[in-house]
Amino acid sequence: MKKNIDNLVKNIAQKLKDFDYVEKVINKKSNYRNINGLKINPYDEMALSSGLPSLCMLYGEMNEQYPKEDWDIIDHQYIKILGETITKNGIEELSMFSGAAGIGLSIVCSSKQRERYTSFISNINEFIKSNIKEFMDKIKANTYCNITNYDVISGVSGIASYCMLFPQDEGMTDILKEIVTYIIDICRDKNIENISVPGWYIPSENLFTKNDKQQWPKGCFNIGLAHGIPGILIILCNALKLGICLDGQSDCIRKIGDFLIRFRRQDNNGCYWGCIVSLDEYIDNTIDDPYFRDAWCYGTPGVAYSLLLAGKVLNNQSYITIAIEGMQSSIKRLKEICSPTFCHGLSGEMYIAYRFYELTNLAEFKDAYIELSNKLISFYDDEAPFGFYDIEIANGKCENYNYIGLIDGTVGILLTLMAIQNGKKTPWDCAFLLSDI
Repeated sequence: MKKNIDNLVKNIAQKLKDFDYVEKVINKKSNYRNINGLKINPYDEMALSSGLPSLCMLYGEMNEQYPKEDWDIIDHQYIKILGETITKNGIEELSMFSGAAGIGLSIVCSSKQRERYTSFISNINEFIKSNIKEFMDKIKANTYCNITNYDVISGVSGIASYCMLFPQDEGMTDILKEIVTYIIDICRDKNIENISVPGWYIPSENLFTKNDKQQWPKGCFNIGLAHGIPGILIILCNALKLGICLDGQSDCIRKIGDFLIRFRRQDNNGCYWGCIVSLDEYIDNTIDDPYFRDAWCYGTPGVAYSLLLAGKVLNNQSYITIAIEGMQSSIKRLKEICSPTFCHGLSGEMYIAYRFYELTNLAEFKDAYIELSNKLISFYDDEAPFGFYDIEIANGKCENYNYIGLIDGTVGILLTLMAIQNGKKTPWDCAFLLSDI
């Protein structure tokens, strides 16, 4: 299998080295998504989620995996384009998937163990240090949380994950401590309709879409890793592992862990978690919404991983057992996994199974990620411009899209395949909060 994976990765990487070809494919009208009635191209040149940083990250990892094959030459070409784009447009966000943290991470992955691009990385870090106060002041001013305040994609969880790469940098450590303090603060209870609720409650007006606001008119609690409390749970745990232990931090880990366990479900599908807990469900201690999936972004894999970390840092065997049971069910179920991509597809499920094996040494998780890797490879299509399609279901129909990015494109798939085959060589997985601290 090793030879097959290596050849597949290299063949696709040869296609992706031509940026003119990549942009031509990405910008085709057939690649636009219908979002709330509008045709939108999700490609963002400077975003780790979909653009140049993901390509830098890919070739940085490939140079470490295959050091005698000159993948760093291609990587340097993309880093040069990225640098020119930053000079032209500037950086508008600090976030992991659309801003400075993601750009910085991609260059760290390209840096040959921090030997190269030191000025580039330093400049990104100084940008984050210079702008973090304004960002934190803005989100602290909110009476109630916005999801984008604390999530992995746009908020403090993604920024914190990047800061953890620099434990010897006092400025980055100070940012991490400030973020942990903020997370502890938003874990404090608040009064909603004369009821005490955890401070990570999201009021209806702060939800993403009109449909979300209609579905949860009283607000809700997000329990998905991408946008919800498993992300802040992981940050609290990893900060503790780095020696950052602030007043109330361990209590917050327990509070979030207990909340997640309270809304765990059990039926013929095994143990699992949904995506959202409504205010009424919280008040009545019920679970009314039957919807769930198995993915990194939402559902059991991401939640179980966060509980596994919490169990380990608190030495709480109950958390660990529940996390393992959840992931055991998930790898058998694979609910709503129809795409090979990372965010809500097979790559994310497979990589979390891989991390469970690393953290538990249970053979069933190794068997699972090997089996899932074969399934993932079966999605390869020689006719696909980037080797794999992002497969999305809309109105009951499967739609194929050609994306390069880390989150829902070919880069995320290739990085996952290389990691489970040879072990990862760069910290790309800290974008998903899945890295070993």
